[in-house]
Amino acid sequence: MKKFIKKITLENILCFYIIICPILDIASFTFRNTFDTNISISTFIRPIIPIIIALYIFFKANKKNKLILLSISLIYILYGAIHLLITKGFITGCSYGGVWQELQYVINYTFLIFNLVIFYYVFINNNWRKQPRLKEENKDNNIKNNEKKLENNKVQKLRISILIMCAIYIVSIYIAILSGTSSYTYPYEQIGYKGWIESGNSLSAILCISTFLILPLIKSKKYRIPSIIVLLLVGLYLVALIGTRTGLIGFFLAIAIFVAVEVIFSKNKIAIVGLIILAIAVITVGLVGSNTLKRRNQMNESQYQIIDEATGEVGNMTGDMLKIKNAILNDTLEAGYMSDAQKNAVLDLYDYALAHNLAGNDTRTQQLMYNIYLVIEQKSIVGILFGNGFETNFREMVMENELASLLLNFGILGFILYAGPFITILIYSCIRCLKKIKAKENIKTQYLMSIASMILIIGLSYLSGYIFFNSSLIAIISTVSISLLEKEK
Repeated sequence: MKKFIKKITLENILCFYIIICPILDIASFTFRNTFDTNISISTFIRPIIPIIIALYIFFKANKKNKLILLSISLIYILYGAIHLLITKGFITGCSYGGVWQELQYVINYTFLIFNLVIFYYVFINNNWRKQPRLKEENKDNNIKNNEKKLENNKVQKLRISILIMCAIYIVSIYIAILSGTSSYTYPYEQIGYKGWIESGNSLSAILCISTFLILPLIKSKKYRIPSIIVLLLVGLYLVALIGTRTGLIGFFLAIAIFVAVEVIFSKNKIAIVGLIILAIAVITVGLVGSNTLKRRNQMNESQYQIIDEATGEVGNMTGDMLKIKNAILNDTLEAGYMSDAQKNAVLDLYDYALAHNLAGNDTRTQQLMYNIYLVIEQKSIVGILFGNGFETNFREMVMENELASLLLNFGILGFILYAGPFITILIYSCIRCLKKIKAKENIKTQYLMSIASMILIIGLSYLSGYIFFNSSLIAIISTVSISLLEKEK
């Protein structure tokens, strides 16, 4: 019992928090589908561990760190309150959601930073606790003990937790597929399998980013076999079964970068393992096929089915947006349904779509251009700084491009507060890496793969979306961040 109690440390609790992510995701999906509700039980369960740790850190912290934590909290609370107040003024009849729906996004993005802070205090900052008064002769010994603690690679526990988490995800998915209970990644087209998980795109991102963190574990004799088994199972699923571009391209990218890093920096035979996994993935696509390719073919064909009723020709906007455009031009749009700025943004988008011959089902480009035009048309300095609201737009124009949304819908300040810390960590890591290369110092594979995974995180936030927002990805993003901030021995 004493041994068990000794293992209940802050870092072990956070590792457990990572490991149970797939269990919470499955519970959320099952609960929602069983009771046909948008409410998720994991919404209430998931924050418990981080909140308990945060309270522990705060009450045990010295005055300096208490002040830092209070200041950070105040900044994010103040921004959130102002953003919601401004959002309320931008809501119209076409808005996909109101203030309460917008609050969910503010909470999730704030929870992202909340996680980053507690992961930092647990795994990186070892000097936040109140220190008892020490005699002069004991001070030097205390400093040495702290330095020894820094040398203990607690961050490796996070990577192993990611491996276990990934194993739970992939095993549950195969069980769902084999038992015939898996949900479809794209329900309408009945393409792809995502097991008992809510979002196929988020699941793709979770497994792809995890792959970057798991690959370096192949170099460890202790974790080599389980890592290879998990990678093979994940690879087969991502390239052949899930049906998303993120899964197919992301997995190939992870293996290719790992092989390149090993060949250039390590120059050992472990790169052969990566090449074997890559070859198996390519052969799998050739023999089994890929749901991703099927999905792409369907998308290419479906764009020609969108017809603009006003011209009788193939449309360059989504079907519903074409109807709104025609209603605006014919002055038949319901009063209060859209603001003047929104109407003008729709017409600006229509002109852009015609000029660039956009595909009618290219919703991401349409969303991006519409929201850019909307910010221009609104001419609101306050909106530019604090955002005009993520949920205030017509449903098809609510942005999937998360990185752009943080800038356009949450404002410059929102972008700095939510995305800024991770962009800063990436820049810091790249500079640190370049200095090591210049000094001809050894660079660990796991560090380079962590840099690549952070680039992928930011890239997917732009291309795929809902990366920083997803609760399970929040824990993974925090792990990547800590891997880049850890002090090497």
